[in-house]
Amino acid sequence: MIENKILSLDEIESNETYKACTFTNNSQAVHVSEVIFESCEFESTEFIRSEWLDCTFKSMIFSNMNLSESIFYRCRFEHCQLLGTNFSLNRWKQTTVKDSRCDYLSMSQSIIESCHWQTSSLKEAFFQEVTIQKEVSFDQCELSQADFSETKLANIDFSSSEFDSLYFSPTYLKGAIFAHYQAPQLLAMMGVRIK
Repeated sequence: MIENKILSLDEIESNETYKACTFTNNSQAVHVSEVIFESCEFESTEFIRSEWLDCTFKSMIFSNMNLSESIFYRCRFEHCQLLGTNFSLNRWKQTTVKDSRCDYLSMSQSIIESCHWQTSSLKEAFFQEVTIQKEVSFDQCELSQADFSETKLANIDFSSSEFDSLYFSPTYLKGAIFAHYQAPQLLAMMGVRIK
């Protein structure tokens, strides 16, 4: 384990754990694999076209960072701050976000495969025009005003999550899974009045 160091991003080594480290900018493309980051800080807020494979992020702050056009395969975010983080045009595969704040996050136009959000807040998050492949779940998440416009929601289970409203394309709602108590909210969002 490497602790309390200031390092350049190109000094990151695979199969290593970094705790409370600060990573300075580098001019090369970021390709990181098999690393655990705990309570670390990145000086840069721009990681466009970066690649993260088999990484774990614990108690990290990614708020308002731009990680667009990036790849996250077999990664895990635990107790992270992802407020307003731009993950648009990403490719995520077998990635989990747990116990994290993801309000205002953008996954728009991304491809997501076998990914899970667990006990996380995703208020006003953007999942517009997302291509969902295989299993994607939102387990006990807060999804109020999250936007799933133009995203096919078949087989996505929202039943254990909470929301006061969601944005979605009614034609893409077919096959989505909701709890029975959520049905009146969904109907109201589509303009149906219940007496």
